[in-house]
Parts: sequence; structure tokens; C-alpha cells
Amino acid sequence: MGLIFERMCRDYLLYYAKDLPIELNEIGQWWGTDARTKKQVQIDIAGAPAGGKEYIIGSCKYRNEKTGMDELELLQKYASVFGKGTRYHYYIFSKGGFTEGLLQAAANGDVTLVDLEEMYQNT
Repeated sequence: MGLIFERMCRDYLLYYAKDLPIELNEIGQWWGTDARTKKQVQIDIAGAPAGGKEYIIGSCKYRNEKTGMDELELLQKYASVFGKGTRYHYYIFSKGGFTEGLLQAAANGDVTLVDLEEMYQNT
């Protein structure tokens, strides 16, 4: 179900999300290698802009437990490996919801959080 959920998340951004911070030209996954650790990096959602250097970087978690701050920190690290943009807008999709710490980060404007309920309301 993980791959299907990832596709649902990308479709949500392309067709149903309201008030995206950038106009998307295309969206997909991205793989690369972290030069410091020599490890593979996978970004579930890499949204390329129609113009400019701002990107949407996202993570899709299809699991029952809540997603926490560690996922945002990982996304930020992966964005530095991605390295194509001057600014990144982080999105985290989660089937199981979010921890209080991640909800606070969203309230501060650091990340946009989307759960299944929101995905279904907007489709």
C-alpha cells in the first residue's frame, strides 16, 4: 500500500490541494546519494516549480503510528542532498496522524501536514 499511498499524495498535490505555495510544473520521486554518508536518499515527493527555485519536498507515511519530528528533520536533510532549490516547502502525509511536536512545527509554518481525512475531504 505504500506505493499506492505515495501516488495518492502526489495526485492530491496536483489536483486537490488548495493554496499551494508554488505552481507545480511536475511532481514525482527523487533518488540520489548523500556525498557525506555515501548512502542512498529517496524523496517520496519532489514537486518542481513552473518557475523559480522553490520546490515542494514531501514524505508519505502509510502506517498506523503517528509521524513525528524525526520525519521533518529527515526531509530537511534530504532537501540539502537534493540541492536544486533555494527554498523548500515541506509536506508530510500520514495515515496515522502526527505527534504534538510535529503539529507544533506545522503551527509555526515549518511544514504542512495532511492526513487521510483531509485528503478525502478535498477530493
